[in-house]
Amino acid sequence: MLTAIESENAAIFAYGVIAAFSNPARVNEVATHTAAHRARRDALVALSTDAGETPPTAAAAYEIPFPVTDAVTAAQLAAQIESDTAVIYRAFVEQVDTDQLRTFGIDGLTDAAIRGAGWRSALGTAPATSAFPGDPTS
Repeated sequence: MLTAIESENAAIFAYGVIAAFSNPARVNEVATHTAAHRARRDALVALSTDAGETPPTAAAAYEIPFPVTDAVTAAQLAAQIESDTAVIYRAFVEQVDTDQLRTFGIDGLTDAAIRGAGWRSALGTAPATSAFPGDPTS
């Protein structure tokens, strides 16, 4: 669960970078995706606290995997972030032991896969979807 919190914190940070360089026509989409990551992070923090764990706090900054300099690289970063988030949620589903947490993880995996497909479609990537979202080898 703690790894998923870290992943969501990194996604929130990355969406700040994406917002700075994204096409202005995508401002609402970027804001919606950022809010989704914040909501899922907040839910994970509550779940981990309820489980007696100490959730990690967000770092001041996170490493971005490549330079973001324009709307195209911003969209590429968004697609990458959603792919990375899907990998984390797939692992989350494999590791948790309650139906509630599995459902939470599957919802997170599904949401990340849908957002990622949207960004890949906007970039003209074909196929925009993966047969097995969250599979680090696909």
